[in-house]
Amino acid sequence: MAGCNEKNCTCPKTECARHGKCCECINFHREKENLVYCLRDLEKKS
Repeated sequence: MAGCNEKNCTCPKTECARHGKCCECINFHREKENLVYCLRDLEKKS
């Protein structure tokens, strides 16, 4: 399913070079030791 990450990306930063590129986004945020936008709501629930 081509483009599924881009269609389902919930990050509001649509101008970001990593928008819709989950692996790149996750790796970027791991290096900075913070959580990707799409998983922040899960952190709030715990």
